[in-house]
Amino acid sequence: MKNVWDEHYERPKSKLAFPDENLVRLLSRIQPKNRKALDFGCGSGRHSYLLEKEGYLVTGCDNAKTTIDQLNEESPSIRFLHTPNTTLPFSPKEFGLIVSWGVFHYNKREDAKNLLSNLYDSLDTGGYLLGSIRADGDTHLGLRQGKMNLKDLNGGYAETYSLEDLKSFLSIFSKVSIGYSERTPLGKLEERICHWFFLAEK
Repeated sequence: MKNVWDEHYERPKSKLAFPDENLVRLLSRIQPKNRKALDFGCGSGRHSYLLEKEGYLVTGCDNAKTTIDQLNEESPSIRFLHTPNTTLPFSPKEFGLIVSWGVFHYNKREDAKNLLSNLYDSLDTGGYLLGSIRADGDTHLGLRQGKMNLKDLNGGYAETYSLEDLKSFLSIFSKVSIGYSERTPLGKLEERICHWFFLAEK
């Protein structure tokens, strides 16, 4: 059965090609010894390709089978996996780097915590989690009781996080650095797209 994300990635405009500039900056700050990387919630694969170019052995995963099937046809050098639930098929300390860009906030808070715990277990000692999460103040998603009011994601679930929410969420890590970005969609100056982004070290 298709979910809102399967339908989302069937639309050509959803296939983002360029990496997020904040992630590019964060990657330049780290050099994990373990060069295996996971792109968690890889979507169109834009950050999987970035990680591969940076010299990592890359695994990408997503809960949308549509995009995973497409990526497996296009990219034999990257392992892409369909991960439809919070139980993840990774070994303890498998990865030196995990990227989770714009993923956690599309899950209910308890599910997000379970995913984070699983990812933490899969992260090597001294490894890094680089991520972004929707911040309070975001109006672009049009959230009403957890449901999005966007044309291409209508009815999908999302939450926003305060700074204190995010600090609590990441509290299992030994070191955490947090940044913030805010922008408006073109022609919609009254709207706000707000994200926290972070670098967390195990």
